[in-house]
Amino acid sequence: MLQIKIKTIKDSELKELEKPVAGCWIDAVKPNKEERKFLREEIGIPTDFILSSLDEDERPRIEKELDKILIIIRVPCKRKKNGEVEVATVPLGIIITRKYFVTISLLATEVLQDFHEEKVNFYTTQKTRFLLQILKRTNRYYARYLDEIEKRIREIEASVFRSLKNEEIIQLLRFQKTLIYFNGSIIANEKVFEKIAGGKVITLFKQDEELLEDIVIDNRELMENVRIFSEILSNTLDAYASIVSNNMNIVMKFLTSFTIILSIPTIVSSIYGMNIALPFQQHPQAFLIVMAITLAIVVGFVILFWKKDWF
Repeated sequence: MLQIKIKTIKDSELKELEKPVAGCWIDAVKPNKEERKFLREEIGIPTDFILSSLDEDERPRIEKELDKILIIIRVPCKRKKNGEVEVATVPLGIIITRKYFVTISLLATEVLQDFHEEKVNFYTTQKTRFLLQILKRTNRYYARYLDEIEKRIREIEASVFRSLKNEEIIQLLRFQKTLIYFNGSIIANEKVFEKIAGGKVITLFKQDEELLEDIVIDNRELMENVRIFSEILSNTLDAYASIVSNNMNIVMKFLTSFTIILSIPTIVSSIYGMNIALPFQQHPQAFLIVMAITLAIVVGFVILFWKKDWF
């Protein structure tokens, strides 16, 4: 899907165009062959820029070819995988030319959707400012998804004290995987931000420098949050393992105690089943006496195990 839009300082809203004009924004989401051909031949985007932006494993970087600049960052998004919604990161290619501002991605992300829906006040003609606003919006969604993960982790922590389910452990392991991906993407994005801050990639004005400084600070805070949440998650998983082990010990103690208690009547009845002279065998109340002694021994062991907290 390919969309061409423009908004100048004189415009009150984002306008959709049929053909590209100078200062417009071209957004390509998983472009087909025809759209890729259009980007190459009509817009002049190098083939390797397009392919790099559509490579799911592409790392954040900056590349310059003649008057065209490619900036790749990784943005967070929600996508369906194996029938379930998961939070992941995907590459977003931002290509700045003399005439156009182009974005290329594999998936439609909330980051760019906010610009399409004009939730951000921006102008496509101000390319540097537009780029920095995308970077800031990216950090915002990282923070939002981290907050969602933290909330879910706390909910699972609370349920640990009530029950232990495999689904909860699997969910925690998924969160751990997501945090690892977030950490790698955020660190890689920071290197791109630092290169932009150097002023050699694009020209930065005074206001742009201040905005970029805020973006770098936000990014570092995100890294710290990821580290903290990873530690919380690791501690939660350790707590799960300890609780499971403790519950196993409790069950084993109970079963051991119960087995010992059940074995006492069995031993007594086995002894009195032998064809030899035994105490009380001639007594008219022999059965009751033996049962009383057996019950006394059982009660004694029950009291012993109760005091040792084995029940």
